[in-house]
Amino acid sequence: MIKRILPLLTFVLAAVLLRFWIAPFSERLPADYANETQYSAESRFRDSPDGEWQTINLIARRVDQTLAGAGGVAVIQGDLHWTSAAGEVIFETSALYGVDRRSRQNLAGYGDVERTGQFLFPLHLERATYAYWDPNYIGPRTATFDHAENLAGLEVYVFHFTGTGMNETAGYSALPDVPERYDAHTDGQGTLWIEPVSGVVVDYEEQGISYFVDRATGARLADLYKWSDQYTPETQTAQTRLARASRLRILALETWLPGGLLLVGLFFPGLFLYRRKKKLPQVVLPRSGLKTEPVGNTQHLDEEA
Repeated sequence: MIKRILPLLTFVLAAVLLRFWIAPFSERLPADYANETQYSAESRFRDSPDGEWQTINLIARRVDQTLAGAGGVAVIQGDLHWTSAAGEVIFETSALYGVDRRSRQNLAGYGDVERTGQFLFPLHLERATYAYWDPNYIGPRTATFDHAENLAGLEVYVFHFTGTGMNETAGYSALPDVPERYDAHTDGQGTLWIEPVSGVVVDYEEQGISYFVDRATGARLADLYKWSDQYTPETQTAQTRLARASRLRILALETWLPGGLLLVGLFFPGLFLYRRKKKLPQVVLPRSGLKTEPVGNTQHLDEEA
């Protein structure tokens, strides 16, 4: 009997190992994770509260590169570069993030500052609210689920995000009277289109405002920088391709392959039962010339006696 159910036990064990050990291990953020996204942007800028506005068309480029990935932690350098159409660097930042490779969350004690929330969105995204902190802004934001829709044949979850009061004084320190008289703060909001199985952002748009804050009173003064940007078409295509590939890999590891192993395992007991049924001896009753009567009629038996 053990020999007959051994194939079933083997395939069940393989399915369990694949689903609950191999799949989670394989779905961790790669130790050499790297990604680049680009954004087309329009902006207006001035260098003082009463200065003249200048309009600039920009290209923004975010580059994530893992510097060290050991065990469950990846140390990632996140760079953000804003350049003009002529290639002039307008603004850039660089920071280090300690990221949990399984949950994609920022980890305390690994980055160059203490951060919270997600660095990347997790696998199997829920229709919920997420705190996250990544290179696009100097501070944390909150993303809230709004609705689901179809984008280029792919189901995505649409989130709206906000971030307010982020202190960017150091980044604007080249401006007159910053930080002597003024601080510079930033508010931002936007929309994320995220493939929920993989957590990959397939489209992105935002609007932001940086403004002067009086250091003496803390009062908000005039705006100094306004911008809006979104993924370039090339980035949309690349991110959609990445989301499709990641989704297929995850579904294969978590559902299709374990399910296939279970079906193969069940095939062998089914085949055994089928063959056993065909081999059962058939009982053939001999023909008899005796007539039978319905149950309860004893006349024929009395005559025989």
